[in-house]
Amino acid sequence: MKTAHDSPNPATAYTVKSLVKALSILEVLADEAPPYTLTQLSRRLHLHVSTMHRLLVNLVRQGFVEEDPVAGGYQLSYRVLRMGLRVLDRLDFRRVAQPLLRELNQRTKETVHLAILQETRAISIEKFDSPQPVGLDARLGGIMPLHCTGVGKTWLAYQGEDLLNKIVQSPGFQRMTPRTITGLPQLRKELERIREQGYTVDQEEAVEGLSCVAGPVFNHNGQIVAAFSVAGPATRLTADRIPELAQLVRETSQKISYRLGYRNDLRPQTNVPNGQIRPEQDVQRGGMAKTE
Repeated sequence: MKTAHDSPNPATAYTVKSLVKALSILEVLADEAPPYTLTQLSRRLHLHVSTMHRLLVNLVRQGFVEEDPVAGGYQLSYRVLRMGLRVLDRLDFRRVAQPLLRELNQRTKETVHLAILQETRAISIEKFDSPQPVGLDARLGGIMPLHCTGVGKTWLAYQGEDLLNKIVQSPGFQRMTPRTITGLPQLRKELERIREQGYTVDQEEAVEGLSCVAGPVFNHNGQIVAAFSVAGPATRLTADRIPELAQLVRETSQKISYRLGYRNDLRPQTNVPNGQIRPEQDVQRGGMAKTE
C-alpha cells in the first residue's frame, strides 16, 4: 500500500537539472548588462566551468545566446527578443496606453515609460524618450525597486498588503539615496497619500538627480495592471512643476483606464488583510474626472 511518502514531490519529481541551469543562465544574461564571459557566468551561478561551457554551447546552438565577437563573452540573442515581443503583444493595455503615453511625452517633453509588476520588482515594457538634450537614460526591460521609484510605489499603493509584506521580508527597503524611505511606517503613510491624491512622486529617492511623477492604470475591474511615469532631471522636475505634471499624469491615468473599461464608481481593488476594499482607496479622491 502506498503512503504519502511514496508519492513524488510535485516540486522536484519533474525537475530537469540541466534545464534549470540553462534557464538560470538566461535569467542572468537578462538581468545584468551583457556580455558575460564563461568564467564570470561560472562564478555567478556557482557552476563548474566545464558544465557552464556545455550549457552555453547548447544555448548558442539553439539560438538563445550568442557570442559577442567584439567584446567577447555571451549575451542574449534576438531570438529571445522576438519571444519577449510576442508576450508584449498580448498585453492589450499596452496598445491602448501607447498613443496616450506618447501624447504625455510630447506635452511634458520628458521621458515617459510604462511598467508592469514582476514578482517584487517593476519592469519597463514601453518608453518614449525626452527630446531634450539632458534626459533619462531608461531602457526597455529595466528593473526597478518598488519602495523608492514612482512606478514601484504606485504598484505598492494599489496592489496591497501581500506585495508589501513580500518586500519587507525580502529584499527589504534598501537605501538607494539619502531620500529613500527605509521605514515601514513611513512607507505606509506614503502609500496612503498616493491613494488619496491619485499620483506618486519620486524626488531623488532611487537615483540622485532624478525625479518623476507616476500614475496607475486600472482595468475594468478596478485592478491595477500597470504604472507609468514622467521622469527627468530634478533640475527640471522641480517642486514648482510637480503640480502641473501631477495633473497631466492623473488625466492620462484616467484616459487609459477609461478605455480599458474602468469607471469611477469602481474602486481600485487592494488586497487588504481582511479582504475588504477600503472606500478611501477610490481614485476619485485623486480628482480624476470621467473621460470619454
